[in-house]
Amino acid sequence: MRGIPEILSGGGFVSGEEISRELGLTRAAVWKRIEALRAAGWDIESGGKRGYRLRAGDSLAPELWQPRLTTRWCGRGEVRFDREVTSTNLVCRELALRGAPAGSLSLCETQTAGRGRLGRSWISPPESGLWQSVLLRPALPPQSAPLITLTVALAMAEALRETTAIPVRIKWPNDLVCEGKKICGILLESAADPDRLEYVIAGVGLNVQPGAVPEELRGQAACVADFCSAPPRRELLCAYLAALERDVDTLEREGFAGLGSAYRGLSCTLGSAVRVSAGGLESFSGTAEDIDAEGALLVRCVDGSLRRLWAGDVSVRGVMGYV
Repeated sequence: MRGIPEILSGGGFVSGEEISRELGLTRAAVWKRIEALRAAGWDIESGGKRGYRLRAGDSLAPELWQPRLTTRWCGRGEVRFDREVTSTNLVCRELALRGAPAGSLSLCETQTAGRGRLGRSWISPPESGLWQSVLLRPALPPQSAPLITLTVALAMAEALRETTAIPVRIKWPNDLVCEGKKICGILLESAADPDRLEYVIAGVGLNVQPGAVPEELRGQAACVADFCSAPPRRELLCAYLAALERDVDTLEREGFAGLGSAYRGLSCTLGSAVRVSAGGLESFSGTAEDIDAEGALLVRCVDGSLRRLWAGDVSVRGVMGYV
């Protein structure tokens, strides 16, 4: 049975009589439930004889986006929505250890200890971004884990291309950029047996509204709203979950061969002069030539040699800046 938020999720007015009939409650009981929802923070408008309307704004409440999902499994497992968490990856790990199915999801309005690649922190202000982690249980061997990093980046890039007009690109392995500025970061964590991946946690931080980017980072980071009228975050979430399911299914069936063309077509790294840093111990320059079947970046060095780079070991930036 649907709850009141789901009944009102269409955006228009729904009469009290209709709500009463669907829930099998008296009009007085419906009114009490609506008052309780208002006290919990739901913005429900009373329209006299027209009934009630949910002014959802940019809420990520599952009742507002789950009915719009088009997926088979992604976003269909256990869903945790919290106002504040330390990290959605940590919450998702708890779900994984409890045996939650693939497609389970942790999302929140703000993180107090969000993390990025290479030990960096990720700032997650309230109600300004899409901070979420999806639990994956792909039928893949452990050595394919780097390919999932590329797959998640591709899925979010495709979702943004579908829902907005911004020319988003992928900076290898998994940063999304627009006009030279980072708008999205991705952090994957996994557990594996010798023969298979037990689970992968795909954490994504997408800057949506200007408040997501601190002033001191404005020179190198941006948000979706800097380039277009940003759609509701729940629309971005549904588009991403659909793309992630499609691309993970393709990766399981076909390997990177099934996704390579799409990823390369959105890459801003391939064909560019890059500077590679390996934990401060070594750095060199070259030209990014290709990505191989295992997700490694192939860089042609200035001495003509070809080096194979793994995402977890190096930082790759354009010679003239971040991209």
